[in-house]
Amino acid sequence: MTRPRATTQTRTILYVADLEATASDGAAALEAVESGPDRSARPATTVERVRNWAKGVDCVVFAETPTTAAGSNLLEVVDACGETPLVLFSDSSYAPTAARSTDGIDGYVRRDTDDAVEHLADEIEWVCGGVDRAESSDPETETESEPEPGSGANAESDSSAIAMAGDRAPPTPTPADRLLESVPELAACRDRDRLFELVVEAAADAVECEYCWLSTVHFGQFEPRATTTAVPEADLESTSREGPLGDVLRTGEPLRLDDIAADDRLAAPFEGIESLYCFPVGDVGILHLAAGEPAAFDESDCDVLAQWCRSGTAVLERIDADASRDTARERLRRERDRLREERDRLADERDRSRALFANVPEPTVRYEVDDGRPIVRDVNDTFTEVFGTHAETIVGDPVDEDTVPPGLEQRRATLLESLRAGERRQLVSRRETVDGVREFLLTLVPVDADPDGDANGTTADHNPEGLIIYSDVTEANRRERELAAARARLETIADMVDEDVRGPLNVARGYLELAEETGDREHFDEVDDAQERLREVVDQLVAIARRDDALVETEPVAIHDVARRAWVAVDTGDARLVTQAANDRVLEADKTQLRELFEHLLQSTVDVSERSDAETDGETRIENDATPVVTVGATDDGFYVARRDPDAETGNVDGLETDPVPGQLAAADGTGFGHGTVERIADAHGWNVGVAEDDDRVAFAFRGVDAGDGKRNGNGSEG
Repeated sequence: MTRPRATTQTRTILYVADLEATASDGAAALEAVESGPDRSARPATTVERVRNWAKGVDCVVFAETPTTAAGSNLLEVVDACGETPLVLFSDSSYAPTAARSTDGIDGYVRRDTDDAVEHLADEIEWVCGGVDRAESSDPETETESEPEPGSGANAESDSSAIAMAGDRAPPTPTPADRLLESVPELAACRDRDRLFELVVEAAADAVECEYCWLSTVHFGQFEPRATTTAVPEADLESTSREGPLGDVLRTGEPLRLDDIAADDRLAAPFEGIESLYCFPVGDVGILHLAAGEPAAFDESDCDVLAQWCRSGTAVLERIDADASRDTARERLRRERDRLREERDRLADERDRSRALFANVPEPTVRYEVDDGRPIVRDVNDTFTEVFGTHAETIVGDPVDEDTVPPGLEQRRATLLESLRAGERRQLVSRRETVDGVREFLLTLVPVDADPDGDANGTTADHNPEGLIIYSDVTEANRRERELAAARARLETIADMVDEDVRGPLNVARGYLELAEETGDREHFDEVDDAQERLREVVDQLVAIARRDDALVETEPVAIHDVARRAWVAVDTGDARLVTQAANDRVLEADKTQLRELFEHLLQSTVDVSERSDAETDGETRIENDATPVVTVGATDDGFYVARRDPDAETGNVDGLETDPVPGQLAAADGTGFGHGTVERIADAHGWNVGVAEDDDRVAFAFRGVDAGDGKRNGNGSEG
């Protein structure tokens, strides 16, 4: 076997064992030996590793038991070492026999002796130094008379071996030696551009090549990325990825052109090139080595360069992975910062909303739309003070159950639709307070908004929320009704002045002129009659103007009592009045005007009923013998007068008294119905009056009525 000469450079050793830990520990122990030159030992556990690295090291140490089933076979390791010296480091029971019977083993050292690792280091220097141990001792004789550990003979042999190794000249470094020296820098590289430069520089130095460059793929073309100084970059042209170079990248197999002039696969990259070698660097680039003579590199050089490119690929993959990790980390950091800012913004909005909610001077409900149903989540203190309802009693209940009074189904549907759609809207509602029934303007304020600032409760990722603010408009509505009544009175006064005052004045003026012309005193009697009519009109005007003052003198009045008295005063025909003591109510009102109001209502109701009782069929008139029913009853904040036709599909009369046409009373919220006297009296009292009617029923409803117990249902003032 041809052996390299001894060298004072770092001795490179491949330490083979059955386990990774055993190989690593043995390599570390061998490097720690102080005698001899510096050593660089690499662990190995497979024959494939030995085959790949044996050519690049000075010596291979086989420290595995050849009979181990799971270990590497000694003969395979010998074959994988090739020309590289092999030292067997094993137990004494079989080491001499194995050394004698196996070709390719250059030395052995017993592992079960003292200072075995130091002896192994000496043996490595011995076999690497080129000394033929057969000249100094017979291996068979040495095996038979092997000195005991620690004997003087063994120590003397070790010392002479070290002395002989130091006298030899250093060998010429191989390409593998040169590349191994660049491995630490390659492994420590963290930049792609620097990695490409290092791959080019180390490859060129290893095989002493003047022209070396690395090209990467850019938009389907191979573009030079790193070159040695001798490469004329201006002459290097882009090469298509679809040609032979693309095949190198796709297959991972090097391309070797020993005579480029005779090979039509690739043209010479620039003038003076006779041979070209291309090695893939992962899937991103190709390492090119060119020479001015044919077949410039042998097979071993190509194998070492291919292994070098694979090492560069591994480092490149690590750099890319680190870059991807850094990019992902930076992206996550930015996302984290964005989420923190969003969290802080939402927290600020939440705090502002809570502060606003707590400090709103009006009753306010905070709601959340959960599964399409608005649910009460909280109420402020003002809500509790005004309505006497504590948060724990309604939190978790549907909003519409507490907000909209029973019977107003259409208004409930409007409220729910607006809350689900996240719309800003205002609705009118009446509800019981600690001071009685009052009128409120409900303002729906959704707090969720899309990026453009528009309310969008239907597309939010979370349940949309909002506020319902109750603004008490009882007094405002009352003042509006009072102003409307005052305007009506002024219009009445103006009409009376225009019609009833101007006529008598014109008559008196005419008779006075006749009296002056004729001297007949009979004309003065006509003047007196005109003045009398004027006095009557003036009294009427004064009564109209003082109508509010008269209403101030109210008294408690039972609606059933007044209704029965009014019923007697009107022509009711066959109609029947129904009242119940349990449904009676005492009101604060002007008794005379309330009776007048009932007389008008009852007469109107009976007239409508009589008209509906008579049915005409051509010339024949068919009378309905059934009796219509007129019901008078009380509501939570007023009273009603309702008429039910005898053929109406309803329950008994008692049902009408307790709940008269609730669905239709929803419309009785102030709509005028053409009864001037009724509207006038209601306006004078500050009541809200309306009518609801269909084919079978008609109902008049009055709301905002003063209660006779000293409390006012509309605004809670003392009666």
